[in-house]
Amino acid sequence: MGSGAGELGRAERLPMLFLFLLLLFCPALCEQIRYRIPEEMPKGSVVGNLATDLGLSVQELPTRKLRVSSEKPYFTVSAERGELLVSSRLDREEICGKNPACALEFEAVAENPLNFYHVNVEIEDINDHTPTFTQNSFELQISESAQPGTRFILGSAHDADIGSNTLQNYQLNPSDHFSLINKEKSDGSKYPEMVLKTPLDREKQKSYHLTLTALDFGAPPLSSTAQIHVLVTDANDNAPVFSQDVYRVSLSENVYPGTTVLQVTATDQDEGINAEITFSFSEASQITQFDLNSNTGEITVLNTLDFEEVNEYSIVLEARDGGGMIAQCTVEVEVIDENDNAPEVIFQSLPNLIMEDAELGTHIALLKVRDKDSRHNGEVTCKLEDDVPFRILTSSRNTYKLVTDAFLDREQNPEYNITITATDRGKPPLSSSSSITLHIGDVNDNAPVFSQSSYIVYVAENNPPGASISQVSASDPDLGPNGQVSYSIVASDLEQRELSSYVSISTESGVVFAQRAFDHEQLRAFELTLQARDQGSPALSANVSLRVLVGDRNDNAPRVLYPALGPDGSALFDMVPRAAEPGYLVTKVVAVDADSGHNAWLSYHVLQASEPGLFSLGLRTGEVRTERALGDRDAARQRLLVAVRDGGQPPLSATVTLHLVFADSLQEVLPDITDRPVPSDPQAELQFYLVVALALISVLFLLAMILAIALRLRRSSSPAAWSCFQPGHCVKSESVVPPNYSEGTLPYSYNLCVAHTGKTEFNFLKCSEQLSSGQDILCGDSSAALFPLCNSSELTSHQVEDLEVKINEIAVPGARYPLPEAVDPDVGVNSLQSYQLNPNHHFSLDVQTGDNGVINPELLLQRALDREEEAAHHLVLTASDGGEPRRSSTVRIRVTVLDTNDNAPVFAQPIYRVKVLENVPPGTRLLTVTASDPDEGINGKVAYKFRKINEKQTPLFQLNENTGEISIAKSLDYEECSFYEMEIQAEDVGALLGRTKLFISVEDVNDNRPEVIITSLFSPVLENSLPGTVIAFLSVHDQDSGKNGQVVCYTRDNLPFKLEESIDNYYRLVTRKYLDRENVSIYNITVMASDLGTPPLSTETHIALHVADINDNPPTFPRASYSAYILENNLRGASIFSLTAHDPDSQENAQVTYSVTEDTLQGAPLSSYISINSDTGVLYALQSFDYEQIRDLQLLVTASDSGDPPLSSNVSLNLFVLDQNDNAPEILYPALPTDGSTGVELAPRSAEPGYLVTKVVAVDRDSGQNAWLSYRLLKASEPGLFAVGLHTGEVRTARPLLDRDALKQSLVVVVQDHGQPPLSATVTLTVAVADSIPEVLTELGSLKPSVDPNDSSLTLYLVVAVAAVSCVFLAFVVVLLGLRLRRWHKSRLLQGSGGRLVGVPASRFVGVEEVQAFLQTYSHEVSLTADSRKSHLIFPQPNYADTLISQESCEKNDSLLTSVDFHECKNEADRGQVSLVLCLLLISR
Repeated sequence: MGSGAGELGRAERLPMLFLFLLLLFCPALCEQIRYRIPEEMPKGSVVGNLATDLGLSVQELPTRKLRVSSEKPYFTVSAERGELLVSSRLDREEICGKNPACALEFEAVAENPLNFYHVNVEIEDINDHTPTFTQNSFELQISESAQPGTRFILGSAHDADIGSNTLQNYQLNPSDHFSLINKEKSDGSKYPEMVLKTPLDREKQKSYHLTLTALDFGAPPLSSTAQIHVLVTDANDNAPVFSQDVYRVSLSENVYPGTTVLQVTATDQDEGINAEITFSFSEASQITQFDLNSNTGEITVLNTLDFEEVNEYSIVLEARDGGGMIAQCTVEVEVIDENDNAPEVIFQSLPNLIMEDAELGTHIALLKVRDKDSRHNGEVTCKLEDDVPFRILTSSRNTYKLVTDAFLDREQNPEYNITITATDRGKPPLSSSSSITLHIGDVNDNAPVFSQSSYIVYVAENNPPGASISQVSASDPDLGPNGQVSYSIVASDLEQRELSSYVSISTESGVVFAQRAFDHEQLRAFELTLQARDQGSPALSANVSLRVLVGDRNDNAPRVLYPALGPDGSALFDMVPRAAEPGYLVTKVVAVDADSGHNAWLSYHVLQASEPGLFSLGLRTGEVRTERALGDRDAARQRLLVAVRDGGQPPLSATVTLHLVFADSLQEVLPDITDRPVPSDPQAELQFYLVVALALISVLFLLAMILAIALRLRRSSSPAAWSCFQPGHCVKSESVVPPNYSEGTLPYSYNLCVAHTGKTEFNFLKCSEQLSSGQDILCGDSSAALFPLCNSSELTSHQVEDLEVKINEIAVPGARYPLPEAVDPDVGVNSLQSYQLNPNHHFSLDVQTGDNGVINPELLLQRALDREEEAAHHLVLTASDGGEPRRSSTVRIRVTVLDTNDNAPVFAQPIYRVKVLENVPPGTRLLTVTASDPDEGINGKVAYKFRKINEKQTPLFQLNENTGEISIAKSLDYEECSFYEMEIQAEDVGALLGRTKLFISVEDVNDNRPEVIITSLFSPVLENSLPGTVIAFLSVHDQDSGKNGQVVCYTRDNLPFKLEESIDNYYRLVTRKYLDRENVSIYNITVMASDLGTPPLSTETHIALHVADINDNPPTFPRASYSAYILENNLRGASIFSLTAHDPDSQENAQVTYSVTEDTLQGAPLSSYISINSDTGVLYALQSFDYEQIRDLQLLVTASDSGDPPLSSNVSLNLFVLDQNDNAPEILYPALPTDGSTGVELAPRSAEPGYLVTKVVAVDRDSGQNAWLSYRLLKASEPGLFAVGLHTGEVRTARPLLDRDALKQSLVVVVQDHGQPPLSATVTLTVAVADSIPEVLTELGSLKPSVDPNDSSLTLYLVVAVAAVSCVFLAFVVVLLGLRLRRWHKSRLLQGSGGRLVGVPASRFVGVEEVQAFLQTYSHEVSLTADSRKSHLIFPQPNYADTLISQESCEKNDSLLTSVDFHECKNEADRGQVSLVLCLLLISR
């Protein structure tokens, strides 16, 4: 076609040239040279000899210059031979195409002369082209519902050759389903048409692979093949099929929602949309516990399962394919019980109150246990928690009784919180606890109990009547009336009728009131028995003793006992020897005070004296002594006015006048008593007795010698005379009353042996052992002991009354579609004869008559279909017979045009624009783009996707490929990007595309809080920094824009700081006032930055600013003063007290050191008493304190810090020393005289019982209880005669004095304090029973104030003389007896009877120092010391207790036993007699 077009162009361009040449060269043109050559000859091949054919010789060729003139240089002429040669490739298909005749025409030009020759070269076709298909493979989709005979046009092949070399035939490889028909078009081209021979079944074979071969008839023949891939498209002819009809699964009830139960699977042998199975619950509205994924068939748990509610589920599932066919299966879910229910404890009966006296096993409550679980998980056991007096008994299944297991006591536990734990047997076991509170009712089972076992109260005398003196308290743990206590007095040591006048008690409060004023001197103490009684029934009570001690007040003046006025009212006098030396005891003033303690501590003072300086008065003893020697100028009579003052506050006093007379004897002063004998001197009497004894012994010795001589001369014997010297007659004397060696007296014992002949022998024995003070001297032995816890599936089958034919819209006109045949049971003309189709532009009816005469209607497609224009065509097919009348029937045919993907998706808008706020949450829908595709079904299903989007935008947006919905996948940020541009592509299943653009504008919202950056911070800052000091520099930034990015800064008003703006978005933080680190040491400064957005956002920045300390606070003590207490006799170095001072400063400014201000105490520095630890403030005692010396200390403690300069503060500390009982009572009166004599108190013989003889006055340096003294009579020479006041110390007569009572009475009084342990002191009182001093002096004649040394020497000599004479006499008697024994014969010496001697017990005579008195039946004791100031005169009465006790008689058979008897007596003395034995005759006075 290209060459043809060129020739046509040349004819048009050169018409005139052609005519001119035709006329000019007519002869040449009329002769045309023709050649025939095959195509594709090699270059240089000879077509023919053109020169020869033109009649030109070889020699002419150079001159004629034969050449070819043509547009394309296919040929050339050889210059040597004139041959026409091929100069380029000859391709007939390229030159002529499909033209059957192909020739190249050109002119050959020869010059000299110029001639033109027409040359025609015909190019013959060779089979050089293989038939070629446009594609190597073809894909053909055939519905499995296609009927046999359906034809499908296949793609044709192209062969550039012509004739027999071109495409002649198509062949298809053998197939059971397909055959091939070669068809020829009107232009002669052939195309293949494939015919369906047998029906297809996609479920059996989805595709077929066929080979289509195109053949030509060239030599050799060429062929090519194309692969035909036949895809059998699905028709919905198969319903879904579940893999199982019934699914069974077991599922634990505690699985979480979302847990997969199982996945059902259903298969559909169809494909595509027909095989797209969706799953659903048959009764979805009733299934609430499970969820079903409609695509995957996965069943998941939607809500929590509970075995106890439903233990099995039966669910009917439906599987529906795309064509609406369904299948059903049943899913049976068995819920497995888990131990997920704790047991429940339910109380069915519970009393409000349980009495505490309930018996054991009392029913308390009934409880029931329930567990919703099953099997082991529902088996429950119960138990009680903690140790409670209850237990659980099983009543029946899951029913229990709570009973008492022990006795209850409301006072110990008024209520019980009982926890019952129920535990099941699951794994792991679950338990639950239920608590109940049981209140215990009260019964009166507790008596009131006093807070103390006994009470002691101290009441000062002279108290106001009605005053409260004490309060007792008793508690009763019972409740209500059982615990209401009333008080009463039930007993007392007072008289019952006097009790109400002394005290009373409040029945409700227990307060004890004094009904009268007490008098210490009348009532020192009394004891009450108080009773507390409750109001229960029966009432219970308890008693307690209350001892009331009446304290003394100084309300009694001293009373002078001596000197007193005489019976006749005259004043008595005291005698003073004129030769009295200084210090001579003249007399003693004796006074008593009815008070006690310091109030009774008396002191004596001389108020007035007739001769000042002559006498002195003992301050505490009252002894009047001479101060100097008497002078001749001193008057014979002296008068002293003495005042006696007690130690009370205020002190009371009494006065007495003493009359003193200077005289050497009473006769000088008292003429009326000169006839009274002067008392004898005991020393003189002793000397007298010794002289008499010496004379007697001498006389006896002389008489014995005379008698011996006389007997010698007479040679006669008298045995009876020596009978007293028989063995056993010497009696051992023992001391009856142990002597008091502490008084300085030495006992002597005398043994007496009396013979009936009147002769007496006595021996003196002295002790061989030195006696220690306090050791008893006894002749006998002494010993001592020392002790120590389905559904049904409704399969709807629609009976098709109409016929539906589906035809693809790409079907080729001429396609035939068989229609159903009508049935007419008639025959002949009456049978079915014809079919008619209603008129239609697209379809016509073709009726084929078969060999059997059956008429088959076929629907013939006349025009191409377009589903988008008309999706369905409705036809009416009428079948008629030939009978009369004619009968016919019709069937409606619905031709459904099946879609072919021949339309691309089209978006509704070429450009989408949307604005979105940056704070929309992920998942927010932006917009939905829509693209429409006129196709239907899967061909009209459009998938959306992003086409042009960068990597940063990809995670931000999400496009639903099915709906075209664009949503936010990730949070947007205006600050990162404010505008997004992207392209969206819509694609259908046939890969047809449609595109649109999307512009997204992000709008700013106030979503960024301002940022505060601390560029510099000056911390710490001194607390004394001036206001305006810069603390920090800040910068503020907000990423938002507009008002959202405008920021204001501020701080809270309650801080001493403020913000000042320096430049844009820069601030400085400064102080507003002075700081105080002690109030606030660190400031948490909050800087608020807020933008102007709506709503505004703010941020807080916290600055921790430390305030540096300066030393501006001294240490301070918590209290203004302190008091501390320490017991006396403390250990040295003991901690006393601890002081702590606080300094609010820090570090060295707060390091406190302690010190004590130096002072003096009793002349010694304070630092020698106490010290303080400078670091800890602990106070230590450096000495052992004595309460009696130091009662309290005043200290000033200083606390100083270590700052620069240091600051300090002081605090006072009062240190009180507490008393301990470390001082024994001190007896003030009576005191021993300074001269060693014993003081004497007078008691008139006419004194009545209760007469005040004297008073023992004692004090205790201790205080309080330790100084409360009591007096007791420890020993008395005459028990029962005197009594001592327990707290007054007053010595009074207990009965009238009798004549037989001894003149001198000795009393030992012990004074004891009430400390722990108690300490005591004793004093010995000597009481003289006489009406006056002269009477005493008369009867005490045996007492001498002093002893003459010469008298003592004489006495010694006399004793030695008596002993010597006695020894000589004894030796004489022994010799005499020895001589007598020689003379007697032994047989006669032992015969005869002897008499018995009555033994006389030893009399005890007590001598004091060198004074000895020998009386007939009694003894006198005088105890004198060197110091006459402490002398005591004791006037004992005669002792008539000694009697003679009969002992073994003295038997003597012969006078020759005399020496033996003496030897026996000597042996008795050697065995243990400690005392001196003296045998003498008693001489009455």
